[in-house]
Formats: sequence, structure tokens, C-alpha cells
Amino acid sequence: MLKIFKGEEIRSVDSWFTNAPPKKGEKQWVDGRSAKELAKAWFPTDGLLAFPIELQDLLDSRDETRQVQFDRGEPERVIHFDNCGGEGRNADLVLWGASSGGRALASVEAKADESFDKIAGEYVRSASASNPCSRVPERFALLCQGVLGVGPDNEDACAIRYQLLTAVAGAVVDANRYDAELVMLIVHEFVGATNPDKLRTNAEDLDRLVRMLSSDRTMSVSPGELVGPFEIPGNEHFAGSSGLFVGKCRRNL
Repeated sequence: MLKIFKGEEIRSVDSWFTNAPPKKGEKQWVDGRSAKELAKAWFPTDGLLAFPIELQDLLDSRDETRQVQFDRGEPERVIHFDNCGGEGRNADLVLWGASSGGRALASVEAKADESFDKIAGEYVRSASASNPCSRVPERFALLCQGVLGVGPDNEDACAIRYQLLTAVAGAVVDANRYDAELVMLIVHEFVGATNPDKLRTNAEDLDRLVRMLSSDRTMSVSPGELVGPFEIPGNEHFAGSSGLFVGKCRRNL
């Protein structure tokens, strides 16, 4: 039976916030925004954990993931993937489980119309300009190598949103620690009073990632679709993976 923990078992939307609040606390804990809507998707009724139907449909769309059963989850999980210091990857929800083929891990990124953070190249240039001692360029170079197998001067890599690079790295690192052969990065999208232009930009950013992961063999990922598997090369800080899937599911509010 699946249970969600963060220090102690989470049994409601309120206990989710108490034990695993988003980084900006109550400012982010708003109806219609991704942090609270993710908790509401899992706890439509206090005390009753319900696996979101759109996430189950996504898993059922592929033979490789149809039989996965998750038994544990952790919201707001911090994953470190290098030795550059600072903050690690903050995953909105990580799920651990297994199927007949072995262990499985899913890292869930919740989004309404919030962006996937800054464009990587712009972020690196800004960090370097404001602090010549910044280790952001070093971290970006490691991410480029470990996630994409390219150098930090690669124009396509520089155009990817930074959060998506850290999301892949965090998912692969967590999967390696769990000895999971099957690893999924899933965007759980919440659409209500959201800005269509921002949703479109998010879709384009996720498509840009999967195009590069697949060397243009996969051009896009639509709601309800799980694409892959992709080969992640790894670097000196984390081993690679040959079993990464990227998907998106959507809940209309």
C-alpha cells in the first residue's frame, strides 16, 4: 500500500503543508498553484490517499510502466548531484516502487503555469557576472556532461531551462541510489486559471529537452504521453542510466 512520508506519514493536504511546505511557504500554498494542487490531487479527502487518475493513465500508456506499483513517496525531496555546494535539486514528489522488471522511481515536477526556471545559458552568464567566484558555470558544465553528453558551450544545451537539467540529474541520482532500472521524470500539469502563453512556453521547453535527450528522434511530449527510454551518460559525480522516461500528465481544475 502506497504511503507518503516526510518525517512522518502525510494523511491530508494540511499535513502535507505542515511536513513538506514549498520553499516560499504560504506564499506558494495557494489554490490553483502547483504546490497545493499537487497535494490536493493526492488527498482529495482528508485521511484518504488517492493515486491521481491522470498519473495512472500515463503509466498505463506504456508496457514498461503499466505494472509499476509504488509503495512510498516523499514530497519536497532535496537531492544533491555534485560537490558544487549550494542548494540541491528540490523534487516536488518522489515515488519509489517496483514492477516485474525490477525497481522503479518517479520524480514528479508539479506545474500550473510557473516556468521551469531560467534559461540555462542566461542563468550561467548572469551568475558569472554578479559573482566571479560563482560555481554555477562548473555545475552547468557537469550537468551538460552528465545529462546531455555535451559541453557547456553547446547552443542547444544553453537554451534548455536550468530546472529541467537539474530535474533529470536528480531523478537519475535518486534512481541509482535505489538501484532502480526504470526512472521517470513526470511533469504533473494543473490547468485552471492559467496563462495559455505560459503553458505553451512550458510545453516548448519540455519538448526542447526531449529533443536533445533523443538526438531529435523524439520531437515532443504531449499530456498523457510517456516518451523514452533515453540514455543519460552520467559524469564523475553520478552514474548514467539507460532507462529514463519523460512524461506529462494533466489535471483540469
